Amino acid sequence: MVAVPMLEKVCGMKAPSAHASAISIILPLSAVTGAIYALQGAVDWQALIYVAPALTIGSIGGAFLTGKLKSVWLNRIFTALMFFAGIWMVLA
Repeated sequence: MVAVPMLEKVCGMKAPSAHASAISIILPLSAVTGAIYALQGAVDWQALIYVAPALTIGSIGGAFLTGKLKSVWLNRIFTALMFFAGIWMVLA
């Protein structure tokens, strides 16, 4: 939620580059974190069976759209998703 806006504003990156850079930062961190949780037995493998295909399709679709959308639309979509994610977190 913070990496993309900071890369755009502080580093002067354009939206597609900021998103790609943020993902390249998040991916290895997520892999390590996931491995630690799995080793501790904290992963619900049954839920993962249902969630993983949707996440994979969404990731591929997002990567495709990132290269196709203008920066202004990419920022609007990102802002909307982060807004709804914030509301979800507050209400959950």
